[in-house]
Amino acid sequence: MRLGVKLALLLACASAAPLTLATIFTLPSGQRELRGQLDQIHALAARELADQVQRALLDKLDALTLATRSLRLANLDQEARQRALLLIYQQTKGADVVGLFDEKGDAIVDPVRFDTERGGGSPDHEAVGKGALAIYAGNVPFREALRTRDMVIGPPYALPDSAGDPISRLVLALPVEGARGARWVLAVEISLRSLSERFARVRVGGSSAFLVDGSGRAILHPDAAVRGSRKDLSTHPILTGRGDSRWLGASADVPIAGWKVVVEQEASEALRPLRKLALRAAFWMALALIAALAVGSMTVRAVTKPVARLRAAAEQVAEGKLDAEVEVTGHDELSQLGRTFNEMLSGLRERARLEATLEISTTLELKGVLERLLDGLARVVTYQRAAVLLRRGDRYRVSAERGYEGPHHSGLLEEIAPGGPVDRALRSEEPAVCDGEACLAIPMLARGEVIGVLVLEGEGYDAERARIAVSFTQPAVIAVENARLFDEVQRLATEDELTHAYTRRHFMDLAKLQIESARRFKQPLAAMMLDVDRFKQVNDTYGHAIGDQVLKAVAERVKKSLRVIDVFGRTGGEEFAIVLPGASHEAAVGILAERIRHVVADEPIVTDEGEVHVTISVGVASAHPGCEDLGSLLKAADAALYEAKRGGRNRVAS
Repeated sequence: MRLGVKLALLLACASAAPLTLATIFTLPSGQRELRGQLDQIHALAARELADQVQRALLDKLDALTLATRSLRLANLDQEARQRALLLIYQQTKGADVVGLFDEKGDAIVDPVRFDTERGGGSPDHEAVGKGALAIYAGNVPFREALRTRDMVIGPPYALPDSAGDPISRLVLALPVEGARGARWVLAVEISLRSLSERFARVRVGGSSAFLVDGSGRAILHPDAAVRGSRKDLSTHPILTGRGDSRWLGASADVPIAGWKVVVEQEASEALRPLRKLALRAAFWMALALIAALAVGSMTVRAVTKPVARLRAAAEQVAEGKLDAEVEVTGHDELSQLGRTFNEMLSGLRERARLEATLEISTTLELKGVLERLLDGLARVVTYQRAAVLLRRGDRYRVSAERGYEGPHHSGLLEEIAPGGPVDRALRSEEPAVCDGEACLAIPMLARGEVIGVLVLEGEGYDAERARIAVSFTQPAVIAVENARLFDEVQRLATEDELTHAYTRRHFMDLAKLQIESARRFKQPLAAMMLDVDRFKQVNDTYGHAIGDQVLKAVAERVKKSLRVIDVFGRTGGEEFAIVLPGASHEAAVGILAERIRHVVADEPIVTDEGEVHVTISVGVASAHPGCEDLGSLLKAADAALYEAKRGGRNRVAS
């Protein structure tokens, strides 16, 4: 990187720093203030809704009390009682059913229920069929009403209206004096449609509201499915009082019923103005950076010698040569920069060593995670056979198995049959049980994606056992995904993507271990440097895509000619290096090097553009008792390689 660019970056940082600091300190405080204001707004909205619910219930209670105050139902005959119930029904706005029951819960007269032919009904009236009438009777709080002299509010429940939309309802029960000193219960079902519409109209900056009973179950909710099933919302962060950065809102109590009103809003939606402000701040910071770069490029013209040395060292580091050092002779700013660069290289070398240690020590981590998963699962869900299929590309491969006779039998699972349990589990992202409950397929989800599927074979896999298996498996999926990603990162860090030879860094690490072992045990060791002859002509003639095919084929032929213990790496564009533990100089030159040269030169390489003939030149050097440095050994092999090049190419030199 040129000095002008560096100075331009420094100027950019200096000019953008005030704006950056202002953004860093302003945005969080603005976010806190905005959240506080929104909390006040949500609290006010929740209190207003709670007051509306309170008033609505009190209105219903007052209307029912007034309607029944002057009626002495015990002194009336059956026909008069029926007319009295009709009168109560007409005077109680929004009533769906009015019924009179004795202490055993038996109806004294036929309940009066809403009939659309009556006309003039309240918009809260809901049609009541036989099924709805039975549900109403089952929700009358007889015991509570008979134990008290006051009005009793029954548990809420939801029934679909004519359009299929679930409407919340509840029963108000009032104890009355019956015949011969008995106690009767007057029960009225009322609809909460009007309250539901009021809740639906709550839109404070994109917020929504819902109503729950004392146990946290939904009474009114924007989601019809939640409202219809009376879902348990007691763990909602606003109800529990636990802080949750994803939600803003407040709750308020409805004293008469022990209910709670909740007004909620997604924090991402509420804080959108701050995100816009952050984008504008980023724009101005980018503008400041561009201006500083322009000033730096105009003010710096010359490149000094220390900077040239620093650039040369940086290029070596970019090629993976972490043993590069910058010569430092003075005490000026550039010399200080050189010292800092050397310290950085020291840290990179230490980091590379730690990374290599970590890669070696965690090679089998994914297999261990899968084995522990199957071991632990066997303790909670019995199975005769089990396998874990992980996604690799567009297919799912068996990565771990238990109970199968061999890899062939477990490998049959990889042929996923359409409509089978594995196929259904992958498509629906839900557990799938096969016919006869003899197998269970559980999709493994991580970060919203299916990374694999767990297959269990046995007997008796029902919904409950599937739930248990999922509850045990899902927490381990993240560990499986992390292990898989770690293995992939490890592979990319140590293996060249094109040729599948070791990268330069990993090659150097392994080669150092081999030369240290050879020195310690006084064993022979040789090194080769090989290069594809006139490779630039291949690229110029056929293009880089064909050149990549040639490099890949050369690397494959070389690897097939090597031993298992040999270390093969790609050190440059078309340049490779090999360390041969235990190989004498004569064997390395006369046998291994010649074999490698022939295996490349004797047969053309088949590419997309046809056959391409290439040769390689090989330089060989051997470690001697005084050669304890890998760099010196590779330097000698590199010198021999250039000797082979000067001697006409397609030859071995040492």
